[in-house]
Amino acid sequence: MNLMERTDRIVYLDVLRGFALCGILFVNMPSFLGERLTSEMGQADQVLRLLFDLFIQTKFYTLFSVLFGAGFILFIDRLRVKGKSLWIFVRRLSILFVFGLIHLLFWKGDILQTYALSGFFLLLFVKTRPTAKLFVGIALQLYTFFLYVSIYMYARSEGDQSIVEPDGTIQELVASRQFIDYISYHATVQLPQALSNTLTIFPEILSLFLIGAYLMERFTIRPPATRTLALIFGISLVLSFPALYQIIRIHQGPVPDGLANYFFVWLSGRTLAVTYAAGVALLLRSGRSLSGFQVLGRMALTNYLMQTMVFTALIFLTGMYGTIPLWQGTLSVIVLLAVQVVFSNWYLNRHRQGPIEAVWRAGTYGRTK
Repeated sequence: MNLMERTDRIVYLDVLRGFALCGILFVNMPSFLGERLTSEMGQADQVLRLLFDLFIQTKFYTLFSVLFGAGFILFIDRLRVKGKSLWIFVRRLSILFVFGLIHLLFWKGDILQTYALSGFFLLLFVKTRPTAKLFVGIALQLYTFFLYVSIYMYARSEGDQSIVEPDGTIQELVASRQFIDYISYHATVQLPQALSNTLTIFPEILSLFLIGAYLMERFTIRPPATRTLALIFGISLVLSFPALYQIIRIHQGPVPDGLANYFFVWLSGRTLAVTYAAGVALLLRSGRSLSGFQVLGRMALTNYLMQTMVFTALIFLTGMYGTIPLWQGTLSVIVLLAVQVVFSNWYLNRHRQGPIEAVWRAGTYGRTK
């Protein structure tokens, strides 16, 4: 199977997007249910938290960001073929930004507004060579790396501390089921904070966009050979081992969720994201359909927003925030993903794209297709 096999869509991108969406839900779930200090968790939850840090945390937003950059190239190429204006891309990002602002009314961790604001800067690279995109992308990654190194060194010299901040306000609002006040709190406190955080992580997100754009231009016509993919898989996996070892070591210490731990979690996210991307490509090359991931990926925006709505409903129905064990949340994630696979498959058998995707498209082009 050709890695870039496509009719009007690229199968590999849909599958990888669906795979990344699954990881994103595992990452977001603790925030949906209320963050807790690792030291206050039960033994089972502490083991799960370690597994999350080793294999999930930071790995999947990396994949999603690279995929966004790849999608940018596809979208711009289609505009060129059709002789359309780049203002359509601006309109597309503007709608995504609005989606993100609405999403922030329910949950502080939205990434859509970050992608939209960072995406505007991709327009500066429309006419640049692929190597220029790669150069700037790597330069911004190096900037991010040294920023995290400085934070790590600060933690080592001044003493590490947990970066988890339980939110007592939301806990009170959920316990008393004050939904309107919950929305108001997000609008007045969480939304401005999220926009401020976007400014902080913007260089890293843009760098991943540019790397994804480079890879899309580089490998669309001539995908990498299977042997090359296997080599990339093996090398990136081996390069992950030192950071993974440090994560295990830190989790055995007094501050398992501090700045030092996050540095190595972030570092392992660079390499394991490559491992996962190469692994998915190898599975497709071997003939695996991975159709469950594919349908999730085709409706990624709808499913992403649906996940927030489901967990928001869950905390208000139970009145519990910051008290649900991580293992129970993990089971909830597995059940929800299974339901989303069934729903996405059912919906796509009847419609060309997901409902939110259809709204996004209609707003982008001013019509449905």
